[in-house]
Amino acid sequence: MSHNHQAQPYPHTQRGSMLVISLFIIVIMAILGLSMIKLLSASAQSVVYEVYGQRALNAARSGMEQSLAAAFPISGPGDAQCNTKTEDDFAATAGLNNCSYTSSCQLIPVTDRDHSYRYYRVSSTGTCTAGNVVVSRSVSVDAIEL
Repeated sequence: MSHNHQAQPYPHTQRGSMLVISLFIIVIMAILGLSMIKLLSASAQSVVYEVYGQRALNAARSGMEQSLAAAFPISGPGDAQCNTKTEDDFAATAGLNNCSYTSSCQLIPVTDRDHSYRYYRVSSTGTCTAGNVVVSRSVSVDAIEL
């Protein structure tokens, strides 16, 4: 009987300790889970910006190429046009939906001694939107007609 009487005080001294430990583990696991969710969300958001950034860059390059094609036509310099500002969107182009560009061309005549040159400064900005995300990229090029 005395043996049974001594075993009872030991479990009474540890009453509730497993509850505290399990509650601590649950809180730690919840914090880890929330931080993983936040990390994955930030990663997904950066992929969206990267993809739309590349699309905006492609739109800007397309605008620049169209302005350069007008400034340096295949038919020769007599048909050259340097439009001040051109805008277009890619509504019918797969992969560039919700993208547009604004391109500008500036013609600067340059005289060096007895030679005259036509100096072109072309810049273009492409913009893509997806919901509340707006991404834009800009490109510029300088060219001279000899």
